Amino acid sequence: MANALANRLVRPAFIIFATLVAVAAMLVATAQPASAHTRAEAVTNGCGSGYAIASDGVRNVNSSSGAKWGEVILAYNASNGRNCVVTNKTSGSPYHGTPTRIAAVLVVQGDTTYHRADDSASHWESISAYAADACVQYWGYIYSPSGSSAFGGRQSWGNCG
Repeated sequence: MANALANRLVRPAFIIFATLVAVAAMLVATAQPASAHTRAEAVTNGCGSGYAIASDGVRNVNSSSGAKWGEVILAYNASNGRNCVVTNKTSGSPYHGTPTRIAAVLVVQGDTTYHRADDSASHWESISAYAADACVQYWGYIYSPSGSSAFGGRQSWGNCG
């Protein structure tokens, strides 16, 4: 009688345990690592569809010691005349996946400076603006949790068009 009662209690517990193990295994198998963000994914996620990386459109974002913390990317959408800048913490960055401040800056010649920052971005920040017949400058900043920063971009006019 005691064995029958024990079997009735153990069997449902085993089924629940086996189900939880199977669900956990599926979650681990389908999870994407933080390092999976490519340049193209950063542009698509930051800018939207239809953007292509511009010529001379990728610059490193380096700390004052020269360590690479990420990239700043200039992309262009020919169908709507918009430029987009994405500051991206690359997979080799010491802060990739860590929520810190990131800023993206786009300057449109004859227009204005467009700036967007996020104080707790884990991967990237972006800004876009119409610039079909103008030259642009672009740059980005990545900050550490303690507030030190890395900078990169192009401060001369280019990608005129």
